[in-house]
Parts: sequence; structure tokens; C-alpha cells
Amino acid sequence: MIREKENVVNNFLAFVEVAIAWLAFNMSLFLYFGHFSFLRYKDSIILHLIIALVWFTLGKYFRLAQLHRSRPYSALLFNCVALVLAGTSLLGLAVLVFDLYYIGFDPLIYFGFINLALMFGFKIAIYAFLKRARVHGRNSRSIIIIGDYTAASFIEQVLKYKEWGYKIVSIIGNQDLSRLYGELIPVLSPETDVAKLLEDKTIDEVIFIKGKMSIDEVEHVTHACSEVGVIFRMYSPFFNKLKSKAHIHHYNTMPLLTIANTPTDYLAMRLKAIFDFVFSLLVIVVASPVFVLISALIALTDRGPVFFKQKRVGLRGRKFYAYKFRTMVVNAEELKSKLLEDNEMDGPVFKMKNDPRITKIGRFLRKTSLDELPQFFNVLLGDMSIVGPRPPVPQEVKEYERWQLRRLSMKPGITCTWQSQVEMIFHLMNG
Repeated sequence: MIREKENVVNNFLAFVEVAIAWLAFNMSLFLYFGHFSFLRYKDSIILHLIIALVWFTLGKYFRLAQLHRSRPYSALLFNCVALVLAGTSLLGLAVLVFDLYYIGFDPLIYFGFINLALMFGFKIAIYAFLKRARVHGRNSRSIIIIGDYTAASFIEQVLKYKEWGYKIVSIIGNQDLSRLYGELIPVLSPETDVAKLLEDKTIDEVIFIKGKMSIDEVEHVTHACSEVGVIFRMYSPFFNKLKSKAHIHHYNTMPLLTIANTPTDYLAMRLKAIFDFVFSLLVIVVASPVFVLISALIALTDRGPVFFKQKRVGLRGRKFYAYKFRTMVVNAEELKSKLLEDNEMDGPVFKMKNDPRITKIGRFLRKTSLDELPQFFNVLLGDMSIVGPRPPVPQEVKEYERWQLRRLSMKPGITCTWQSQVEMIFHLMNG
């Protein structure tokens, strides 16, 4: 019943956020143009529908419509800013898509600031009203805490922050909790029958906090709560170690706790893969004359193959051959062992400013990065991406420290955001 009531309230607040966005949009038009009639009726309908769809969806995504009892105002402001930035950007994109150039982008800037001020102000008012009501005993939740010494911190917070609206009916715990809170709250024996207690008292939530827990005990308590429709919450010190995203994934009917330390947004990853394929195919087609010209120059100036392939390490340690235009002499790998003492980089990476193995045409290709054009074929084959960490050679990976292996958790790329900065630092260090 409580959850159903919350869903109704959350949906209502989501519609209020849409109404606030509509109000902010019209205010921005009036402030910028001085009247409302500037916007054509059909265009007005389109933009208002887009605002409704975008703000309702983003409001759900950022969970702004949910009234968290313990959410700080800083987190609330951050989510409001994120929604306004994303929403206003999409609205600007709609102006381009629907050829509404006569509106311009300046009113959208007005809209962003006005919407942020109105929405955050509305949220502050709602939260302030509810906090005041909870301090005076209204909109409260009756809870039972099952725990050991690790529950003391949470109990202290509940007693301190009255605006959370939690009323501790009783604590089921050991002598440590009895000694600390026995005079303020009834502390019951760990052998207390939770199911019977939930029948005898009006309880909204059961909060389980133990440093060492028994699976049988947790299962018993959750079953007792589900039978009477009481919310169950649980804390474990193990949760603090879950720095990565965690979720429950079902294999048929078996739920498994899944911890992911890489992006898991399927739609975003598929769109990225589609972009990589289409963009690479386009580059290869458009730059095909360049491919032919470079191939001819290499063949005419230096005997040997036009392309250079080298085994690299990709996603999660998968081996593949990366292709480039050859920029070094044919026996470059054999000569490398003689030049190791001139390596200008620390660790497994080999880099030399004036590498004698590089051919004349190779220096030009490297300086212009044209030697990497064939790697677009690697993208088409699915071994690489346009943007990602540079693919290392197997020998480098063997010398990695454990934490450096994380770079293999993503598909390697032709370029990455750090590459230019690393190269710049390298040149500065070497004068």
C-alpha cells in the first residue's frame, strides 16, 4: 500500500515538473521577445509535446520525482542541473530537426536558467514542508531495526535527524545495543520471533544491519516481511566495497548479484558500435584514393610489404592483428633489441625520439597519423573502436601491474582522449 501510494505521488510530481518546464519555456519566450505570439501555433504544440516527453522521461531517469527522506539538497541540485542541461540540449536539437531556426538558441538559455530556478525552488519547498511535518510527527514511518554493534551508527542518525520521519518501535539486538539505547528504545532479544512481532505491531519497515549475517536469518526475516507487506531494507559492510555498479541479473529464474565495472547501457553501447562501423566504412570509401597513393609511395621508396601487422591485445585479453601502413624498415623488430638502452619511456612501452628504423615516408606518415588509416579495417572487423585506449602489444601486457590491466576492460581504439595529452607531456619532458 505504501509503495502504491508513493508511485501515485511520484507520477503526480513528474507531471508537475513538466508543467514547471512549460511555464519556464513560455516565460523565457516572453522575456526574450516581449510577447507570446512570436511562436507559431503548430511549432508551439510540437515544442510543448517535446518538453513534456523529455522532462517526464528525464525526471524518471534522475529520480527527481521520488521524495527521498534523507536526500541532501546538494544531491537534489545536482540532479536538477543534470536534467536541465540534458533536457535543454535535446530541445535545442529539436529546434534544428524541425527547422525552427527563427526561434534561435538564446531563448533556450533563458529557459534553462528559469527552469532550473523554478524546479529547484519547487523541490526545496516540497522537501522543507515534508521535513517540517516529519519533525512534528506527521508523515512518519514505524520501523524495527535488527542488528548488532554495526547498527549503532544508523540508529544515531535516525535519532538525530528527526526530519527523516523514522520512528524506531523496537530494536532486536545484543547486549551492546541494549546498553546504548535500552533507556530510549525497547531492545528485544535476538531470539525474538519477527513474524509474530510484525503481526502484533504496526510496522512499515524492517531494517537489517549486521556486520556478520546468516543467510538463513535474512531469508527468514524477508519472508516474514513479504507475508504481511512490510518493506525490508538491509545493510552490510560488503556494500561499501561495491565501488562498481551492482544489479540483480536473472538467468532464467535464478537471480545473481552482478557487479560491473564497465558501462552496461546496452542501447548506448550498440549505438556506439553502429557509429564505429558506419564511420569507419565512410572513411575507407572516402579516403580510398589516399590509401592507393600511400601504398604506391611505400612500394616505390622502400622494398617490402605496404602494410604492417602486429599482434595486439584487445578486449579482456583477446589477441588480434592491428594493421597500419608500414613506417619502418622490414627488420624493425629485430633491431629493437639493440636500441632498448635508448628507450625514452619508463616501463614496458618503447619510444625513441629519433628512431633510426623509421623510413623517410614513414616519418611523414607518423607525423600526420596517416599510418593509422588501415586501423579502420580493424574497427570494421570488430577488434577495435574509434575511441578507446590504445591497443598494447602482448609483451607490454606481461609487464603490467595488476591495476593497469583495467585498460583491457574496454575495446581498444584508434584514438583516445588522453593520447594527445600524453604525447604533449612526453615532448615537454624531453625538451
